[in-house]
Amino acid sequence: MNKLSFNATWLLALIPIGVVIFVVAPQIKNTYDNFQERVLEHQTNVYKLDALTSLDNPTTKAKNEISRLNILVTVHGEALRKERFTYYKIMSMLGIMAVMFLGMFGSSFLTRRQKSSPNNKEITFHYANPLEDDIGQYISWSAVKGSSSNFRSESLKKTKLGYKISSTNYMKFFAWGFFFVGINQAVWTFVEAIKYGTDELTIMKIGGLFFTSGGIFMIVGLFLLVLTGTKVIIDTQNQRMIFSASEIIPFQQIHALQVLQKISRSSSSSSSYPCYEVNLVTKKGERHNLFNHGDKTFILSDMAKISKELQLPVWNSGVV
Repeated sequence: MNKLSFNATWLLALIPIGVVIFVVAPQIKNTYDNFQERVLEHQTNVYKLDALTSLDNPTTKAKNEISRLNILVTVHGEALRKERFTYYKIMSMLGIMAVMFLGMFGSSFLTRRQKSSPNNKEITFHYANPLEDDIGQYISWSAVKGSSSNFRSESLKKTKLGYKISSTNYMKFFAWGFFFVGINQAVWTFVEAIKYGTDELTIMKIGGLFFTSGGIFMIVGLFLLVLTGTKVIIDTQNQRMIFSASEIIPFQQIHALQVLQKISRSSSSSSSYPCYEVNLVTKKGERHNLFNHGDKTFILSDMAKISKELQLPVWNSGVV
């Protein structure tokens, strides 16, 4: 009998799915139904008020009813309008967050699937001895970067020019999620202010609306998008490695690759975890970071690809 393969991590996916289906969705439906009932009641009062105000000679009772309905329609109309925009903001935000988490979960699933694929080939990689190299004898083995993630946050991708090193789709979904949540909140806030606001939209007013709605999320999202952009371009056509517009290293100046392990501490707890760096070493002994994350399998695989492509030796410090 074949043994069934079961990944326990799928159980964790049942938690948000169950909460959404059995808790959030019914609550949203009840809130929406209640809102629609109050909208219907408000419309009935509006029709009733229109009918009473159209009377040529209203009675005292009708006049009192008109006064009551005027107040009721004004107050309820304003409350319903604000509630409607709040509903738009929340529902669109939930939609954006759902896409973000589905994208992150899907990216994580594809990464695990790629990692455990039966088509993967195991290779024997031979590391060079840095002690037998003039530069390797004196190179620093301290980390170039600070703490890092305990998962794969960067990847090597093929391009027309050669390769590029950039953040994984998991990180990009996270960054875009922040950005679009901010845009969503800001847009609905400004639409409401333009359509129904009574105050003039001065620079101070616009700035206040921006930073009290989704502006902060937009700025954080933009910051994350910059961080998740292309980190390094390996231009095999022009024989150079581009770290930034002002930092271009020709292949002739590259001497070796360095891979090392470091221990990072979680910012939310006292626990620690291993993560890894792959650094480029120049003929001057300078080090430039290529990869910095916690997935040893992928970081060694990407390191081997670069080593083979550029015909570079690799120095290893305890990464097995």
